[in-house]
This record gives sequence, C-alpha cells and structure tokens, in this order.
Amino acid sequence: MSTSKILSHGSIYLCGNILRRVVSFVMLPIYTRYLTPADYGTIELLSMVIDFVAILFGLRIGEAVFRFYYQYDDAKDRGEVIFTSIALVGLLNAVGVLILLVASGPIARIVLGSADLARLLGLFSFTLIFQSVTETTFTFIRAQQRPWLFVGFSTMKLVVQLSLNIYFVVGLRMAAEGVILSSLVSSLAITIPMLWYTLSKTGISFSLEKARSMTSFSLPLVLNSLISFYITFGDRYFLRVLGGGLDEVGVYALGYRFGFLLSFLVGDPFFSIWNSEKYITAKRPDARERFRNVFLLLSAAMVLVMVGISIYVQDVLRIMADPEFWGARLIVPLVLLAYAFNNWLAFTNLGLFLYGKTGDIAMGTAISAGVITVGYVLLIPLLGGVGAALATAIAYGTRMVWIGRRAEHLYPMALPWPRAIAMLGLGALAWAISLLVPGPIWLSVAVKTLIILAFTAALLTLPGLLPADVRQALFAAVHDRGAALARLRRGSPRTLEKDAEGPVGAASASATE
Repeated sequence: MSTSKILSHGSIYLCGNILRRVVSFVMLPIYTRYLTPADYGTIELLSMVIDFVAILFGLRIGEAVFRFYYQYDDAKDRGEVIFTSIALVGLLNAVGVLILLVASGPIARIVLGSADLARLLGLFSFTLIFQSVTETTFTFIRAQQRPWLFVGFSTMKLVVQLSLNIYFVVGLRMAAEGVILSSLVSSLAITIPMLWYTLSKTGISFSLEKARSMTSFSLPLVLNSLISFYITFGDRYFLRVLGGGLDEVGVYALGYRFGFLLSFLVGDPFFSIWNSEKYITAKRPDARERFRNVFLLLSAAMVLVMVGISIYVQDVLRIMADPEFWGARLIVPLVLLAYAFNNWLAFTNLGLFLYGKTGDIAMGTAISAGVITVGYVLLIPLLGGVGAALATAIAYGTRMVWIGRRAEHLYPMALPWPRAIAMLGLGALAWAISLLVPGPIWLSVAVKTLIILAFTAALLTLPGLLPADVRQALFAAVHDRGAALARLRRGSPRTLEKDAEGPVGAASASATE
C-alpha cells in the first residue's frame, strides 16, 4: 500500500473510530446531569467486569483474524477464517455470559459492594456476544480495505446508541439501567446488519483446524492483555474498596475519560500510520535523525494537547456537570501524564520489535502491575482518586523506562529526551499559572486562551525544543497561509490551493520523516 493510501485510509478509519467512541463523550453532559456519581461509578465497574470477561473469552481474536486472513489467497479459506472466528468468539463469549449470569450475585458483591446490583450485571452481560461478533465483522471490513463501509456502520451505531441513551436516560429516567439497556439494544441492532453483510460475503463454513490455529496464536496475547487491563482499570476497584466507594469511582472515571483524550486525539491517529512507517524508516541511512525529529514533533503535539485539556477542564466541568463531579479536574493532569508515558513507550520500543524480543514488553507490563498495586495500596487511602491517578502515572512511567532501556540497548535511537522533558516542564508551568486565574467562566476561558497561545508561541520559538528546519516549515506554513487568505480577500483565490499545499506538505513531510 502506498503512503498516500495509508494516510487516506488511516484518516477514514480514524473518523470511524471517533464515531464509534464519541457517544461516551457526547453523553457526558447528560450523564453528569441525570446520573449521580454512584450511578456513573456503577456503570464504570460493570463495564470493567464485561471488558475483563471479553478479554478472557474473546481471545483478542482481531490480531489472529488479520494474521490468518492474509495467510490465504483463496476466497474460500479467507471466508472460513472469518466465519470460524465469529463462531468461535460467539460461542466462547456465550460461555462467559452463562458464567456471569450464574455468578452475578457474588461478582456484584465483590466488585460493586452490593449483591443488589446483580440484575444489572446479568443484563449487561449479554452485550458480550453482540460486541464480540461486531468487532470481528469490523475486522473483516478492515481486511477488505473498505474504510467507508466501516464509517457507515460506525455512524449507524452512533445514531442508534445516542438516540436510545437519550430516550432511556433522559426520557424514561432509568439512570444506570437506562445506559445498560441502551448499550444492549444498540449492540443487537448493529450486529444484525453487520453479520448479514459479512456472512453474505464469506459464506458459512467452520474449520476446526483454523479454530485451533487461531486459538494457539491468540492465547499468549490474552495474558499480556489481562495484565494491561489490570494496570488500566484496576484503580476503579481499589478506589471502591480503599477509597470513597462508588461515588469516588464515578468522579474518578469522569476525570480519567478526559485524560484518555490524549491517546484518542494524538496517540491513536499518530500510531495508526507510524506503526508501519517506522519499519521503513529504520532501513534508511539517516534513520536516527528522522526518529529524533518525529519524536520531538510527537512530544510537542502531546504536550500542547495535555496543556489544553488540563487548563480548560475545570471550566468545561463547571459548564457541563453538577458540582459533585467537579473534583474530576484534579485527576485529569495525572492521567494525561500517564498516557504521555504510554505514547512515548509505543515510540521507543522499536528495538524490541526489530529483534523479536516482545517478551520484554510483557515483562515490563508485569513489573508495572506490581508497581501500580503498591501505589494503590499506599496512595489511595491517603489521596483517594488523586492517589489512584498518581499510582497510574508512576506505573506507566516505570514501564516506559524499563522497556525503553531494553529497546535502546538493541537499537540505539539516541532520542533527545532533555528536549521532551523541557517541553513537559514548560507545559506544567503553563498549567500552574492557569490555576491562579480567578473570575467568571468567560473571563477564565479568555485568560486561559491567552496562556495557551503564549505556551504555543514559546514551544515554537524557544531554541532547542523543536528542530530548526521543522520550526521554519511551520512558520512558512503560517506566513503563506496568511498571504493566501489576504489574496482571497482581494478576489484572487486561484493561488490559494497551491500556496496552501506547499508549506503544509513540507511540514507534513517533516512529521512523517
């Protein structure tokens, strides 16, 4: 696939992923008005249980589908891979549903602290089957390289789930049960047409041999996924047990969702392209210089987004949420820091993949699991949700350093870490200054916007942060864009497209290089 096609398809898939996940953000103003923190915490913990069972019984089958789908050239074999994976995960997740139904009482008592919530867990469990089948059909669409169909089904899911959420939560005032029922009905509604489309292309043919091969391939991935799941979502359980109960879990979950925006806005789009480009770049004679430049651009983009979210989140919460949720603002900067470490890790672990030392990644993840457990036990009783977020940041940082050092030993990238840390320090200073801004929301937003603009200017102009050629390309882009807009206002639009493409293309080339 050409670079232009990678970029084109990557941007379309990004839109599809945004549509699939945007419900949780669009619904935040409604959730925080019509749900209590305890309701929100209940949904978060129930989702945690469902995700855990999905990993355990779903085998992380997506990677196996890609691996075995492209192993065959014959359409019949490829169809067998898809149908076998659908049948396999459907059957295994049905077993997971049965276990949750039978053990819903004890699980609800252990995880949620009350067996009275077992009915909600039993209801929510049925989404396992629908979501597992849907994910496999989405994988098939990606394997077909049909990004617009991916976007179409994603849009359908968005519209159905958003409509049902509003109906059940706002219209019928069903609180947490409304959210769960909405998820269940929308999952069923999208699964039926997607399954029909997939089976019309693949046929119905199960292969026991392919099922065994995919299971053998996926099982090692399950362990690493379970550990990663623990260090990502274990904080909710510890907060419920060691902290302030479901109310604090709800506030923490809201703050965590804002912090996760760093991966959503920067990490996911960047690595959807970079994960293939990095192997091409590694073969170039000037690979290390290119790696350093891209690393600095990634760092600058991350810090800029981190500062923006951290600075504005207090005002956003004041507008969209009840006061009982406002404590989430203290969680956000630490979660953002944790995901900055996560993105840096994904950039620096190249050496382990080049030399096939992926076991070191699992070891680093296991080490971080131990660190985060100690952090939960020590920090949550003292600091509550802030302690959980701090433990997460420390554990993610530990994993980044351990795996990064192992990868650097195999393939020295000599990345300019002092520059990246300086950017982070500059961002922390901008955030600290924003804490001093008083006054009504309109004044707060205005002053904080000035802080963001000043920070951006400093990021672009201070020597030693970004490479000189990258700064020049960015300045040229701004200058020529302004000149093109000026010509447009004078009635000469013919050169706008040409002028806009030149410097932007140069900056883009620097980024991909």
